[in-house]
Amino acid sequence: MFSAQRIFIFDQPVSRSALLQKLADSLLADGLVKPSFAEGVLTREQVYPTGIFMETHSIAIPHTEFEHVHQTGFAIGINQCGVEFHRTDEPEQVVVPAIIIMMAIDPDCEKVAIIQSLFALLSDRDRVQQIVTLTPEEIAKVFKDSIVTR
Repeated sequence: MFSAQRIFIFDQPVSRSALLQKLADSLLADGLVKPSFAEGVLTREQVYPTGIFMETHSIAIPHTEFEHVHQTGFAIGINQCGVEFHRTDEPEQVVVPAIIIMMAIDPDCEKVAIIQSLFALLSDRDRVQQIVTLTPEEIAKVFKDSIVTR
């Protein structure tokens, strides 16, 4: 579900839609999602933004509906270039998430358990600051060891 090949360090200027497209394309390349997935994510992001402000830091968890997904998987972006996401709770405000976790969740996975374990991992600012310094292989291991998917 987590692969170093689907973890990207964004350290050059890029638009939010280009960042999301790159993450979605990596899921498509691995056969985890349908060709419609990227458009589903981009459309959903406009209506239901996914930036999450956590008082000391921010994250984003873009996703879309089951019908665009073959198999559960994740793509992760480390946002070193300052891409802004509109907030889930206050869409007119923006945050700069340190980590963007794109979820492709199939209907057989326990979405609530996944989200709870993501928040448990990413609610600690110091832990997030450590994660963003790791290699893609190390980041994949941290997520694999921390996220409950069934």
